[in-house]
Amino acid sequence: MNAALVVAAVVAGVAANAEVVSFKDAAKIKSWDAWDDHKKPEPPKEKTCVTWKKLNELDVGLKEIGRLAVRDAKDIKSSKWSVGCETMDRDYSDWNVYKHLLAPLGVKHGRLFSGWAKTEQEKGKYDFTWLDPQVREMAAMGVKPWICLSYGNPVWGSDFRLGMRVKQVTDSPEAFEAWLRYCTACVERYKDVVDEWEIWNEPFGQGQEYAELFYRTAKAVRAVQPEARIFCTAITFPTDYECVLEKLKKENALGLGSYFIYHPYHQNPDSSYARMAEPLRRLVKSYSDTFDIMQGEVGCPAQLEFAHAMNQIEWTEYSQAKWNLRRTIGDAVRSIPCNVFTMIDLQYTFMLQSFGLVRSNTLKEFVYRRPSYFAMQNVFSYIDDEVRPVGVCTNVPFIVESRFDPRDTAARMLTEAKFSRHGQNVVFLWYSDSRPSDMLGFDRITLKFAANLESPVWVDMITGRVFEIPAESVERKDGAMVLKNLPIWDSPVMVADIASVPMREDRRAGN
Repeated sequence: MNAALVVAAVVAGVAANAEVVSFKDAAKIKSWDAWDDHKKPEPPKEKTCVTWKKLNELDVGLKEIGRLAVRDAKDIKSSKWSVGCETMDRDYSDWNVYKHLLAPLGVKHGRLFSGWAKTEQEKGKYDFTWLDPQVREMAAMGVKPWICLSYGNPVWGSDFRLGMRVKQVTDSPEAFEAWLRYCTACVERYKDVVDEWEIWNEPFGQGQEYAELFYRTAKAVRAVQPEARIFCTAITFPTDYECVLEKLKKENALGLGSYFIYHPYHQNPDSSYARMAEPLRRLVKSYSDTFDIMQGEVGCPAQLEFAHAMNQIEWTEYSQAKWNLRRTIGDAVRSIPCNVFTMIDLQYTFMLQSFGLVRSNTLKEFVYRRPSYFAMQNVFSYIDDEVRPVGVCTNVPFIVESRFDPRDTAARMLTEAKFSRHGQNVVFLWYSDSRPSDMLGFDRITLKFAANLESPVWVDMITGRVFEIPAESVERKDGAMVLKNLPIWDSPVMVADIASVPMREDRRAGN
């Protein structure tokens, strides 16, 4: 290459990356050391998910007749399902990477963080342009945004561990007033599409400070938006909740409350109802019948994590999908609004967290939809507000006909969650005695149903595959029905009449 061409190439390279002035700025280029970074970028192509492929090849021992139909958010009138789109206030994920997957999930609500520190980087100057696309585009998809007003702000005295330091706001009159001004500006900006506001996130063990923050912030929100619904975030049970409730009672302001959020990160999702949900519901309703609880943020990792919730446990993409199904259906049958954490893996400063329904890499790029994405798509599409919870039994009698693992002799507990869909009986069944495993196989049981279904089918809620229950496995007597050799495992399966199971025309798996 002659000298002129070399100079031209250098000039072109400098022009293309004019904003990079030294080695410390190299992070501004995603692939600054990659051999092919000169190539024109192509739209991300979804990689093959091996676990999803394996689940679709699983032998159930029944005749497959179709696949559960799924719906886009705009095709669902209403539901109580929400998915987490959090942490973009700290740039842990990229909205543009996964937003195209949100509406097809069939979810009707999405949780966002408002990001005081990101919005007000100079005192008195708000820049909401980073948040505008998330709020506006989500609403346009038919997914209603709800916003967590959070966290502290270093320009007003908060340190950089923004989430836990409520006291740094409440103990400074100047910072507290700045916080209230910011919250007022946020509500004013988005009140045309957002009317649900969570105040802060997880300030555990700071009951007195949080009670003051909740009371004054809720008043500021209502001053702008009188019809707003205001959520108390997840705090320490019962002491912190009691602080908030007593503060509202003292101020004659119980009308400021709505949902009281909790985050039940327990290895066995079925254990959280007796431990947390039911006692919390009793507590809040003892102050006002209008109060209720909401599961505001919970999910399961897809691998063994060394930090954050449910760490040091050998989770897999199989157990993640099972866990999320047990949580969501368990919540639905108890009429608890449910927010699944989270839409995509989050790139924290020290780790890539694997809670996402969508897998990403350390560049925050889309890799593939996990089995849990499709499992949630099936639940969100099927259980909308027209599906009514009937009741739940957590220790249903049954007979084990055979074990997938003959060496397994442990006693199992079977949960039965009953719903009514357009007047038809629908039942979900799963083993609930221990945390979900990554075992891929079914026990065979005999089970009696009070309902007598005309043409019963069996549905795997992870893949949405629908199977025929053969006539020889059905015994009818006195208006009841006994199903024999029914496949059961530690993940919810659905038994319903075929008329209650809409099936898609295209039977292919998602990816």
